[in-house]
Amino acid sequence: MSDNAWVEVRLSCPDSQQARRFARRLKRGGARHLLQKGLELWSVWPDDQASRQALAWLGELDPPASLRAFRAVDALAAWSAPQARPMGPGLALAGADSGLRAGPGLLIIDALTAFGAGDHPSTALNLELLCRLLSGQFGPPPPAGVWAADIGAGTGVLALAMALVGGLSVLAVDPEPAARRACLRNIALNPLAGGRVHFVQARGDAVGGRFAVVAANLPTGLLLAIGDQIAALVADGGFVALSGFRDEAVESIAQIFTSAGLKPIATPSRHGWSGLLLSRQ
Repeated sequence: MSDNAWVEVRLSCPDSQQARRFARRLKRGGARHLLQKGLELWSVWPDDQASRQALAWLGELDPPASLRAFRAVDALAAWSAPQARPMGPGLALAGADSGLRAGPGLLIIDALTAFGAGDHPSTALNLELLCRLLSGQFGPPPPAGVWAADIGAGTGVLALAMALVGGLSVLAVDPEPAARRACLRNIALNPLAGGRVHFVQARGDAVGGRFAVVAANLPTGLLLAIGDQIAALVADGGFVALSGFRDEAVESIAQIFTSAGLKPIATPSRHGWSGLLLSRQ
């Protein structure tokens, strides 16, 4: 190992008990620096064989830990510098208090009092599905400029992701005043993507038309109530990315959309939360 080579290890834990248990294990294993924020753990290790042996247990985790190699004379100073959070191909997120500036591949999100800053598993799952779709992992992506919709936009993070990664024009819809404030704030923070996002304060079931991509990060009950209306928004050859529900609700939600003629493509899961990507052939 070079004296300047380090590895950052990041873990997302399903509950506080496991977070405490993993924190103790990382500390005993030899982590040079350790930080816990809620259910997230960050630690820094020398990039050497001893660290790799101490961290071998990470390979058993689902979802897997995130590892980032970096070089620095002062590991703590470099590690403490603001870092963007990778969310999927072509996209990373950072908070408005990070000091970072939005640009290609990077969104700056200020949650204010709305939901969807990217730190909840349901939001992360939807972002992952959208990034994979728009990067071509599921076949040719929708062309830049076509219209997409974000139903229940919250902070607008899904809408902004579709605009930034795919170059889509996006209708962002949410009935809540808090969502309006947060979404307009984030449109302003992200000029590269924000110019393609158009916010409307309205209920999701008030939206009409057909869209190449529809994203909805909504609670199970709401998806069950208006799922057929969301499905009707998906154009021929289009896609819908769904999240906001626990693993046990996947079958009932998928049934609504498959009954409307859509075909499941991917169903990722994280910490008991699921996402669902479907297409209309």
